[in-house]
Amino acid sequence: MRRYFSALVLALLAATAVAVPAQAHAELKSSNPASGAALDALPRNVELVFTGVVSLPDGTPVTITGPEGTSWPVTQVHALDNTITATIDPSAAKAGPHTIAWLAKADDGDTISGTIAFTMNVAGQPSSSAAPPSSVTPSAPVSNSPSAATPPESGGVPVWVWIVVALVVVVGAILLVRRRQA
Repeated sequence: MRRYFSALVLALLAATAVAVPAQAHAELKSSNPASGAALDALPRNVELVFTGVVSLPDGTPVTITGPEGTSWPVTQVHALDNTITATIDPSAAKAGPHTIAWLAKADDGDTISGTIAFTMNVAGQPSSSAAPPSSVTPSAPVSNSPSAATPPESGGVPVWVWIVVALVVVVGAILLVRRRQA
């Protein structure tokens, strides 16, 4: 009976240990520019890398604010798998502290957000042409499959698979204990 109880406890611990992380939200893993960075060169892009698949929410997913509340023009924003990229016009940059505010839609549909602070050590030079009009290209999570007709992948194993695995382990442990007792 003690073996049965031990096997059951171990099976339940294993099942809950793998099922809980599968339900977590995507979080910002890294960014370019990095949080706290001091830049000596003007960036042309912002890159946000997440721990899971993300897509663009409604609204403005990326904004950059500089000293005295000045804004950088963000000309294009795209989401692909776990990365959001934004093309920016660095000519609007002023030397000093800047903040990137971002929004993303996690794979489970919830909107996540955050900010990244960095410092520009140089100012941008005004360009001779006006910045192109801002465009945001919403993008659903994209899989790496060759067929566009294939549904997007979530990047993880569905929770129901872990539940089935846990049940198989529990039933197997029970059968093993009963067999040894016989």
